[in-house]
Amino acid sequence: MSAPHAPNALHDALASARLLPAIPPQREAEVRAWADACIATNVPALELLLRGDGAEQAALAAIRNLALSHPALIVGVGSIYDAVAARRLIAAGARFVVSPITDPETGVACREAGVGWLPGAFTPTEIALAERSGATFVKLFPALAIDAPAFLRSVLAPSPNAKIVPTNVSLEEIPPLTAAGAVGFGVGARLLGGAAADDAAAIAERLRAARSAAGA
Repeated sequence: MSAPHAPNALHDALASARLLPAIPPQREAEVRAWADACIATNVPALELLLRGDGAEQAALAAIRNLALSHPALIVGVGSIYDAVAARRLIAAGARFVVSPITDPETGVACREAGVGWLPGAFTPTEIALAERSGATFVKLFPALAIDAPAFLRSVLAPSPNAKIVPTNVSLEEIPPLTAAGAVGFGVGARLLGGAAADDAAAIAERLRAARSAAGA
């Protein structure tokens, strides 16, 4: 049984830094570098993506290791499609859950465990469903498939209180998305701009630039 988690941890992390880095957990050196960079730049949260061979086992190991080496970091998991997986990872120590879709049962699992949930949505109807299903924020996914700033302006015109987080964005995409009303950003490999994924200093430089671009 996992220890209780603060239900506002994901909310507070995104509200303070406006960034949620998301990385694959399979390479320990990259996980350490991103964790070091997050701490150095006051980015409080790190998402481990459950994609590819061995991802879940690597994420479980990273959650345990980061709890010891970076205890201030809020570590969660992404690419979660159902409540069964959400409960399993929460029990293992994940402090928030990110989903590419909106599955209401996953929302129930997160609410019962007291952890934040960032579900994916791609239409106004899906955004409303995510909000009604308990989303902490709503992930715009796949943001790269559309003119995301124009979409945000259109959605927020009738629904100005929607809290939408485009993900997998580059540094150059952050200013127009901020101007359009995005409340936060998922970042990862596209943010690096060619920097090595295991170079903590280079990652920190890009995170600082992203925070500045987002107005955080």
